[in-house]
Amino acid sequence: MSPRIRRPSRPLVPRLPERWGAAWRGFWARRAPRFARRHVLPWFGILVVAGVGAAIGFALAPGSSTYVGPLQTEVRVRPSLSPGVEVDLPPVGKVTFDTHRAPIIVTANIESVDVDAAARLVRSPQQLLALELTAADTVRSAVVRAAAYSLACGFGGAVLAAVVVYRGRRRTLQTGAALLVVVVAAGAGTALTFDAGALRQPRFTGLLSRAPYVVSSTQNALDRLESYRSGLSDIVRSVSTLYAAAANLPVLGDEQSGSTGLGEDVTTVLHISDLHLNPLGYDLTDNLVKQFGVDAVVDTGDTTTWGTGAEASFLGRIGGIGVPYVWVRGNHDSTDTQAQVAAQGAIVLDQGATTEVAGLVLAGQGDPVFTPDGEGKAATGSAEQIQESANETLAAGIETWDDAHADDPVDIALVHDPSGLQPLYGRVPLVLAGHLHKRSVTLDSSGTRIMVEGTTGGAGVTSAGLNRLADGAPLPLSATLLYFGKTGPDAGKLLAYDEVTVGGLGLAEVNLQRTVLSDEDRPALSVPTPTGSASGSSSGSVTSSSG
Repeated sequence: MSPRIRRPSRPLVPRLPERWGAAWRGFWARRAPRFARRHVLPWFGILVVAGVGAAIGFALAPGSSTYVGPLQTEVRVRPSLSPGVEVDLPPVGKVTFDTHRAPIIVTANIESVDVDAAARLVRSPQQLLALELTAADTVRSAVVRAAAYSLACGFGGAVLAAVVVYRGRRRTLQTGAALLVVVVAAGAGTALTFDAGALRQPRFTGLLSRAPYVVSSTQNALDRLESYRSGLSDIVRSVSTLYAAAANLPVLGDEQSGSTGLGEDVTTVLHISDLHLNPLGYDLTDNLVKQFGVDAVVDTGDTTTWGTGAEASFLGRIGGIGVPYVWVRGNHDSTDTQAQVAAQGAIVLDQGATTEVAGLVLAGQGDPVFTPDGEGKAATGSAEQIQESANETLAAGIETWDDAHADDPVDIALVHDPSGLQPLYGRVPLVLAGHLHKRSVTLDSSGTRIMVEGTTGGAGVTSAGLNRLADGAPLPLSATLLYFGKTGPDAGKLLAYDEVTVGGLGLAEVNLQRTVLSDEDRPALSVPTPTGSASGSSSGSVTSSSG
């Protein structure tokens, strides 16, 4: 039997004859350079000339000067790779808003302040009302004028550059048309991406150039610590006062119902964590409590470092805070530390215990392990299972309270290590933690929000903290102001929070950033269905470490 010869299959797409392919390649080889020379390169040159000329024009464009109350303000509109709205407040710093994505920035510089007019404005309710009614229109008009100035100067610069380079009408008109297309596209992008809600979430950044610790940079670490501490109190107080004035604007609550936002209808809670024996942490706490009218302080542990009796003197600051102080034990705090904190008048929560403070219900669980040599790593393996077992005790305490108080469930759960949180998902709307020395905010699919504070003591007296201090790169001090609804349907709900960050030794920066939560940001709680794995991860679990 002769072997069967297999014929090659025909391709689905027939191949062009070789002579056709050769003809096409020859045609393109002849035409491509000509096409590039006649169309691509000229327009590329036009865009370059337009860009250079417009950039010079935008840089030389004057600002639009106007008075907003007692403040003489200069407004500028120009292209930028860092878009948004920026308000310069010398010498304190800047306030920025991420309002749009198009490459355009609007800057407002405070050139001068009429002190007498400012004093009259503060004393006169009529002037305050007039300012409230006219300020928006005044600023809007200044922005429009500034945009017109920049557009005219940019267009003029591009046309002038085209005249110098090309010396012809056709190319000059093409240059102007190219710039006009780019400007229209940028304006359309700004309009399409503009988010008015971003104006409710300012970022405050200040350069504290006169801080004594900057002047004393040649001193040793202990001298710099005391110098920094002595100047920090007054400086942070001044910056916080400015921010507190902005914080009292009507940015929270239901604007349609005429709510005034921050005020008597809001409960303010200060979250601190991981002070690690650093007195600067309590200095910052004292200032924030006074300047922001804090109703209660929540400390999620690691107040000390070794948990010894010798550290008890540091805990004496708790009694002078002046507001309720709720505390849970960290892995650096011993049971003796816990007893000493309670002796200072603090409310200590452990084993799922609950308490009512400032109209909020809190439940807490101390860290189940005592590892003073640890540096704040996320628990894994058996260590995470230990944390999860402790959180089951906390979840049971929350369930017991909720069953007995159906109309007033637990609002906040307090832990130290944000590992093994699965038992709490769907049980409580908010979990506060620390331990990682790195701030993070996550929202689990069950509706539980996990807020991990950084380190209010800048890692303090720990090996990692001291090493970073010696390297000249200390961790910043961090704390968070939480605003809860006090009455009505928002009672007990987290409405907004301010993240406060103060640069450590050798740095000179204060940053305060507000986040306002909408109803969509607060989904209803739903206990997740077990997947068969007791330690399975969830989409909202925290897995980062302090590094």
